[in-house]
Amino acid sequence: MPIKKAKLKKKEIFWYALAGVIAVTGLVFVVFGIIGDHLPVLASDNWVRNSEKAWLIPWIHMGYRYFGIILVLIAAFVAMLSLTLFAREGDRDAERNLRRAQRLAIEQEPVAEAEVVAETKEEN
Repeated sequence: MPIKKAKLKKKEIFWYALAGVIAVTGLVFVVFGIIGDHLPVLASDNWVRNSEKAWLIPWIHMGYRYFGIILVLIAAFVAMLSLTLFAREGDRDAERNLRRAQRLAIEQEPVAEAEVVAETKEEN
């Protein structure tokens, strides 16, 4: 029996892609935070720390690393939520198809199988 391939809906692909983009953005922020902490330059020449102080700290009052961790957690939550909802929807569709197949099988009348046997007359 060939295996049926499940098709993803557009909204399902959108939510998975959104979770992926948020996760990658969060990882980039975490990496920038680590680089900013360990960059071997003077504090006045550290471009990562300077950009963090220029726009991120006044906006959300935290550094790159913590903001990135929060974004990764949000992405994990969005991915988990979408996986749960779309799996439940797929299970409902599978059960609906199974009930329909059972209903159609009951409605069809069973066909009796018969064997055809050829009889020959014996001549004496």
